[in-house]
Amino acid sequence: MVAWFLVPLAILILAWLWPLLWYAAVQGRVACAIASERRECEAGEGVPVEIDVINRSFVLLPFVEVRIRLPEGLSFYPSVPRPDLSVITRVWIKSRARVRVQVYGVRRGPQILSDVSVVGHEGFGLAVRPLASAANAIWLAIRPTQRASHTHPPSRMLQGLRAVPHALVDDETWIRGVRPYQYGDPVRHIDWRATARLGDLVVKQFFPTTNRHLLVLLNAQVSEPHWLRHHREAFEALCEQLSASADALHRGGAELLFATNASVSLRRLKSAPDRITPSALRSLLAHAHPYAAFGLEALLLPVLRSPGAYPDQLVLFSSWESVRHTVVLRQLERMGKALQVVRPKLCEEEGETDGHHDLLHRI
Repeated sequence: MVAWFLVPLAILILAWLWPLLWYAAVQGRVACAIASERRECEAGEGVPVEIDVINRSFVLLPFVEVRIRLPEGLSFYPSVPRPDLSVITRVWIKSRARVRVQVYGVRRGPQILSDVSVVGHEGFGLAVRPLASAANAIWLAIRPTQRASHTHPPSRMLQGLRAVPHALVDDETWIRGVRPYQYGDPVRHIDWRATARLGDLVVKQFFPTTNRHLLVLLNAQVSEPHWLRHHREAFEALCEQLSASADALHRGGAELLFATNASVSLRRLKSAPDRITPSALRSLLAHAHPYAAFGLEALLLPVLRSPGAYPDQLVLFSSWESVRHTVVLRQLERMGKALQVVRPKLCEEEGETDGHHDLLHRI
């Protein structure tokens, strides 16, 4: 009779010991790994991600919950932000379970997926314990959103002491200089004031509309010194405008030389101007952060020192320039460079703005 009273007590002791024994058997013997074949994608495009839960113990994992939390630039739905997801499965002895999910890019830029944890219990739910966390991370870069672009993207051209709207391509209103008159030159191109001053008949020189080379610079600096702060909204708007403008210019037959001072993940900095295609530019912008790795002067000084080595047209995508930068830009204009400054278009409650805020210096 006494033995029958010990059965409930033995059951209670076993119920208390079983979760402890089970956790001692699996602790440190469960691993989690993340994998994806893609490294870049478009905004709203689905990317498959595989998560492996590996059981190296001699005990069954009857209940395993994989908890995934995405960075704010990714979502489990293409149109609705949803960064959290839980998947329940089980893993046999000395085996693995693979969880496949689809993630979508919702914001341009590099994203790191690493917040994956695995919890589980012995099968009765007496104690849910952490089993493992992701042993690695994957990088996924979201390219800028492709938007329709006009043939002449909006911009601002430095002229005198103020910024005035101007088309992004050159025409005969851009005077490059004067040269001696030659037989066959149109009379309307004669510069009468320069002729009277020089004593010889001279005509105006223009930047031809068939010029196929442009130097494009992207400035991420918004303060002095450059590391003090950043402006994410302005930089995102500049990336979208730059991507759309590059596509339009490429369709028009232009060749771009590009450089930027923005920090770029997993890529070499494009501090030296180099030829680039629109697709390669969008790929580079997908890895760009809204932080300046160095000041804008590092991009402008090589052009100032060797102006003949760079195209005569310079397009600067920027939301801020210091007084020192403005002086360098004026010098480039006096050296014959056709300079255009493209400002970010920011959407606010009262409508669109051109990116100028209190912290930005207006040229």
